[in-house]
Amino acid sequence: MNTKIKVLHVITHLPIGGAQDNTLYTVELLDKKKYDISLCCNLDGELVERAKKVEDIKIFDIPFLCREVTPYNDLRAFLSLYKLVKKENFDIIHTHSSKAGLLARLAAKLNETPVIIHTIHGFSFNDFMNVFKKNFFIYVEKILARWTDVLITVSNLNKKKIVDLNIAEEKNIKNIYSGIDLKLFTNKRNYEFRKELKIDVDKLLIGSVGRLSHQKDPITMINAFDIVSKKFPDAHLVLVGDGGLKEKIIEKIDQLKLNNRIHLTGNKNNPWDVYHSLDLFIMSSIYEGLGRSITEALSCGVPVVCTAVEGVPEIIKDDITGILVPPKDSNKLADGIIRSLKDMESAKIKAEEGRRFVQDNFDVNKMVEDIDALYHSFIK
Repeated sequence: MNTKIKVLHVITHLPIGGAQDNTLYTVELLDKKKYDISLCCNLDGELVERAKKVEDIKIFDIPFLCREVTPYNDLRAFLSLYKLVKKENFDIIHTHSSKAGLLARLAAKLNETPVIIHTIHGFSFNDFMNVFKKNFFIYVEKILARWTDVLITVSNLNKKKIVDLNIAEEKNIKNIYSGIDLKLFTNKRNYEFRKELKIDVDKLLIGSVGRLSHQKDPITMINAFDIVSKKFPDAHLVLVGDGGLKEKIIEKIDQLKLNNRIHLTGNKNNPWDVYHSLDLFIMSSIYEGLGRSITEALSCGVPVVCTAVEGVPEIIKDDITGILVPPKDSNKLADGIIRSLKDMESAKIKAEEGRRFVQDNFDVNKMVEDIDALYHSFIK
């Protein structure tokens, strides 16, 4: 083929997150000799500067594109996407996240784009929604799937869920694990992050990395740590991330009088330094496409206790690569943490088993190779 394949990646915006990392790794690592790559998003979030540093790609800013449902801005974003797709005549449009997936797939369909691909990093619906709302979102996903040549899932459990809900047929779904940079997330100890927090190396440090949002359910995590702190008076909890629940979390910490034991750091550009300082990683999400932070923690050899939601059990096999607990249950989460802290030798054996699994399956280079092969299966 003499001409490059024109590919547009569309994502809502660029805060720190798994979907954003996945998208940026893809546009960074795809072969620019084969692809003419464009990225379209609302240029808002901590990862914007990283996106601007990617060589040989075009970036299109749509400031009206946002996660929230805002009909006026959504219409403006759609019209901008429609004009962009019509003008640029892309061979492939690859969408990420629910809002961008809806608006950009509609624009691509109306412009008869040859290949439409959507990566489901996490579902637009979950089991904690009311039934009417959940069924509405499932219906929307079914319609969008008809306009999509292939759906990419980030876990086989999510692939099965799509088939079970009759959203799409198995032949139109491809599972590609969301990769991480294994050169950064290594299993070495590094206490620089502890120095920032002024926590001695002989103290227990439990940590979480993720948005302070309803999805991540940090309040359950804090309630669990309240229980743990009474049994382990030298333990500390650090929450790395930012989000809309920050003020509520601060109020909860004050209420429990845990100000000296729970630390909020905001976002970190080098999360591997965080993992290298932790004794235990925990995640309390109520839904999760896969749980990128889990793969990062395991790659660093950190034991994991997390909620058994959606794609997570594909990484964490209970009592084999970590400990699984039900969501929204602070007592069960506390039990899992206490079990790990009481027997760190066993916890580290599980973490090493998990590290091998991550090393074998979640290399970012393998992810991009699979995406490249998928593109070429449509355009020879």
